[in-house]
Parts: sequence; structure tokens; C-alpha cells
Amino acid sequence: MDKIALQNLIAAKIAGQGNQIDLGGALADILSALAGAAAIEVADITAMTAAQLDALNAGDKVVKVTGVQKHAYTVSYKSDGAGQGLCLTYVDAAGAETVSYDRTADGWAYNSTDRVSFGG
Repeated sequence: MDKIALQNLIAAKIAGQGNQIDLGGALADILSALAGAAAIEVADITAMTAAQLDALNAGDKVVKVTGVQKHAYTVSYKSDGAGQGLCLTYVDAAGAETVSYDRTADGWAYNSTDRVSFGG
């Protein structure tokens, strides 16, 4: 985000609040915008839509929600050209999982899920 975009965001968040600005709410919105977009929540990490995948950039979060559990995946790689792809990586104490999608001439296609266990 450049300086002008930040100034515009701040102005929009405090517009119309008069002399009593809700700094807590405005600051939370501004910090969220600076940190990036909110995580996308999905039920199936291997069946994401083209629109969801297009919206992601390296470092963004995708949360897989299964019942009461939430697993945060990070976009660890993305290249938009045909023949390129995207990787989402999840790490916990037991191991790591990487879900990959390929960018084809027809759009995004799920490729594979690779898992590595830590320890014995």
C-alpha cells in the first residue's frame, strides 16, 4: 500500500465521525488493510474456485474449516502464467502438508497433496 492509498484509507475510516472519532474501530480496520486481506475460509482445500485462487498472493492465508477445527494454510508459492502454479502449505507439530494447483490454459486445476511427517 502506498502513501496516498494509506491516507485515503484513514480518511475513509474516520469520515463523518465528527470530533469523537472511534479510534479503536478505525485503527483495527486500518491495521487489517495494512496486513492484507482476511483469510479465505474453505471446507475443502483441494476444491478451491478459480476466483479464490486468482485472489491469492504469496503470504496470504487460507483457512480449512472442518467441524470445529481450523487449519491455516499459507500461500507459499504463486506464479500466474500458463504452466505455472500455486502452493498452499500447512505446518503443525506432526508435520507439513502442501496442496498444489496448476495454472493451465483452461484455468486452475488441483494437482496434488504432499505430506511430510516430523519425528517418529
